[in-house]
Amino acid sequence: MKKFQVLTDSTANITKQYREMVDLDYCKMHVSVDGVEYSADLEWAEISPQDFYGAMRNNAKTATTLVTVEEFENKFIKYLDQGLDVLYIACSSKLSGSLNNAKIVASELQERYPDRKIICFDSLRSNYAEGMIAASAAKQANEGKDIEDVVDYLNENRLKFQCHATVESLSWLRKAGRVKAGAAFFGNLIGIKPILCGDARGNNFAYKKVKGRKNSLDDLVNTTIERIENPSEAVVFIDHADSIEDANYVKEQLESKIQLKEIYINYLGPIIGSTVGPGAIIVNFFGKKVTIMGEE
Repeated sequence: MKKFQVLTDSTANITKQYREMVDLDYCKMHVSVDGVEYSADLEWAEISPQDFYGAMRNNAKTATTLVTVEEFENKFIKYLDQGLDVLYIACSSKLSGSLNNAKIVASELQERYPDRKIICFDSLRSNYAEGMIAASAAKQANEGKDIEDVVDYLNENRLKFQCHATVESLSWLRKAGRVKAGAAFFGNLIGIKPILCGDARGNNFAYKKVKGRKNSLDDLVNTTIERIENPSEAVVFIDHADSIEDANYVKEQLESKIQLKEIYINYLGPIIGSTVGPGAIIVNFFGKKVTIMGEE
C-alpha cells in the first residue's frame, strides 16, 4: 500500500506520460518573456516551445520565479488530506530557492498534520536528471516502501543521476548567474563550445571546451557511453532547446555505438531553457557517480 506521494517541480522537465506512469506530481514555477508571465507548465500549455525559444533568439528578456509558498501549500495539503506523507524532490539548492520555500511550508504544515511526514529533498540536480530521481522515488512509493528508506536510497544514489550538456553560447548562463567556471574559461570562446555537467555540489559546472558544434555533440555521446551503467537496461533522456536535428544526431550516434533500452527526446522546459538558451542539448542518464566539483 502506498504510504507517501512524491512531488517535484517544473525544472524536472519530466513528461506527462512518464509522470502518469509512476504517479508523480509537480509544483509549477513561472517564467516571463519580455514582461509577460507564463506558467512553467511542462506541457507548454500557455506558450509553445517554438515561440519561447524564437523570442529568446530575438533577444527577448526572460526571467523565472520560484515555486510559490501558496503552490507548495496547495499541493502538500492535497496529499496530506489523503492520509499520505509527502516527499518533495527539489531542484538543486545551488540553482533554485524553491527548496527553501518548500521547507517553510513543510514546517508550518507539520504542526497541522503531526501524524504525517513531510520531507523536502535536495536533488543536487535539475532537468530530467532531477526528474529521474523523482520518478525513481515514485516507483518505490508505489511498491509500498517507507519514505525514510527511499530517502536513504536517494542520498546514496543522487550523484549517479546526471546530466551533461552543451550550449550554443555561455551568454545566457552568464546572464542568469547559473554556471560555475574559472575566470580563464570565459576568455576567447569564438568557435569554442562549452561542455557542462551538474557537478557533485549541485552547480552547473563548465568543465571542458570543445571546438565546434559537432564535436561538442560527439563529446556528449562519448561521455554518455563512458559513464552510463548497465546500458542494455538504461533509459537516456535527451532534452533540446529547439534544436531537434542536433538531438536526433545525438540519439542516432548513441544507437549506433551502444545498446540502450530506450532513448527519449523532449523539448527542454522553460525554466532550464531560459538559463541555457536556444540550441542547448542535455543528455540525462543513470551512471557512475559524479565527482567533478566546480568552484564555489
